[in-house]
Amino acid sequence: MELKDGLTPQKIRLLQNLERNPYINDEELSNAIGYIYKSSVIKLKNFLEKIGYISLPLYQIDYGKLAKNKLSIVNAIIMFDGDYTYVRDLLSLIECYKTFYPVIEQGYPAYLISFFVTEEGKIRKILEYLKERGVILHHELFKQNYRWYFKYPKFSIKKDPDLFTPNFEFAEIKFPDMRYGKYEGHLNFCDTRLVMHLEVGTGTLSKIRKWEYEKFGNSFSYPQLKNSYKKLTKKRIASKYYNIRPVPNKECHRGLVLLRCEDFEMTKRLIFNIGKNKRVFEKITYWKSLGKKKNYGVIQFYYDSIFFTKFLMGIDNIEEIVEKKMFFLRTFPTNYWRNQSISMEYYDLKKQELHFPYNKFFEAVKNKIDQDADIGVLEKRIEL
Repeated sequence: MELKDGLTPQKIRLLQNLERNPYINDEELSNAIGYIYKSSVIKLKNFLEKIGYISLPLYQIDYGKLAKNKLSIVNAIIMFDGDYTYVRDLLSLIECYKTFYPVIEQGYPAYLISFFVTEEGKIRKILEYLKERGVILHHELFKQNYRWYFKYPKFSIKKDPDLFTPNFEFAEIKFPDMRYGKYEGHLNFCDTRLVMHLEVGTGTLSKIRKWEYEKFGNSFSYPQLKNSYKKLTKKRIASKYYNIRPVPNKECHRGLVLLRCEDFEMTKRLIFNIGKNKRVFEKITYWKSLGKKKNYGVIQFYYDSIFFTKFLMGIDNIEEIVEKKMFFLRTFPTNYWRNQSISMEYYDLKKQELHFPYNKFFEAVKNKIDQDADIGVLEKRIEL
């Protein structure tokens, strides 16, 4: 047994089965693990959730399949000289945000923010305005037209130091298709509401039904929600997954790395080999810088200190890498973080299109800054 975290064969088999089939039910999971009673696997799964090896189930949304018009994600690295909370609350007025990740300071405080975008120039305009007003110091934008691909950690009962050693090689590999899909057919109101709940893991359909009625006055029947769920998952508009961490949550850290070789084929080979058969959880995708139009391989790591220390020691020795950017995500305080689902309340059911009111967002930001400037808020620099 591994002394570090006490992973038994049953725990490893449970994690492996959730990785291979996120839709597996508790009875099937019991049979796969070798338990007689379903209650035993429920208890084991709850334990692994409690200590942070696995998350509650979530769903990755294929944004290309949602609407007739094109939707993408723009990731913004924003540096500022001020208070995290103030910047977060101000930029939250751009209601089409997806996530706020606070980045450990490397000279200045920074946020990595993802926005849902139908007109990328409008997001750039708002950020340029914030820079002109001195609220932010710098921003760099990257467009993401690809889904995240998950590479799960490899576990072993025996101690194996090699599992915590990255692969710095360019072995040939068959790359998965991570492109967004295309609009496949009509979405009704119930579908659009369910998309938002699945993306952020609200819970069971019964819980979603209750939430929709109590918070928004929407009366969906259970069969309605079930039919929408079947539609969304069958068309792979929503795909279920678990975050499966390499170590318990209290020992696990998160970081984001952008790598670029002159040859993008080499970039892809490198990012898909680094964590191959290693004890690290990776989410992999591609970004393109909106300024210099350069393509990057992107890895979001869930790592323990051993793996990432070796990664940092080895990455500088890879001559093929011409550019790298590393961001270490703060885990505390948690109120610096923020995330939400895609804003389907702006979805036009008749046209089957999604458009965001950027002028409304811009005016909200501008009014907030004007008010704060009048009372001297922008002249202050709050202790971080």
